[in-house]
Amino acid sequence: MISKDFLISMCKFISEILGPTSEVLLHNAKNGAIEWINEDSISHRQVGDVNATSILQLLNSKCENNSTDRIIGVLNTSEANTLIRTSNLMVRDDDGRLMYVVCINQDITGFAQVKPFLEHMFADQGNINVEINENNDNAADIEEIMTNIILEEVKHADVYKLETKAAKMSVLIRLYNRGVFKVKQAVPKVCELLDIAQPTLYKYLKQIEKEEE
Repeated sequence: MISKDFLISMCKFISEILGPTSEVLLHNAKNGAIEWINEDSISHRQVGDVNATSILQLLNSKCENNSTDRIIGVLNTSEANTLIRTSNLMVRDDDGRLMYVVCINQDITGFAQVKPFLEHMFADQGNINVEINENNDNAADIEEIMTNIILEEVKHADVYKLETKAAKMSVLIRLYNRGVFKVKQAVPKVCELLDIAQPTLYKYLKQIEKEEE
């Protein structure tokens, strides 16, 4: 089993390589606490802040379903309207239980701003085939797609402390508008993620539907 000290040393190493436009975090999967994060982090979180363990477990389940231990290059927009590229590494013990999650968030707003210029420069170049990575997702499984949407919206809202009704409602509204609740499996998955009882979730959804009308 890899030790926490080794993981912290690895996080420091990665942080020094990536520089100030990135943040590296080590999450404790048992209690959700941040064990290490670089100074001047993008999200302004600190060591000791507690994240929802259900989010970490959801990431782990996604990895297990794809027979991997990592998720690379998920694009999200922060509250400051910057483009963030997120990658996660699951660290499991010898019995396969999730122990830690290494998370790397990279602010790639600057790269996104030059993307149209690059696309223009490489357009109509004969037989030269240049592909700009658009993070294509060929997942055919409905539950997999739903899980991706839930993770995307939670990260987009930058909601890691989900104690308040307002925080939960902000995520639910985004999921509702994207049609997540049309999928039967969505209700138990969202209830687990946001730590909400199903009757409470249905009450919130009725409130959202009423406001939409």
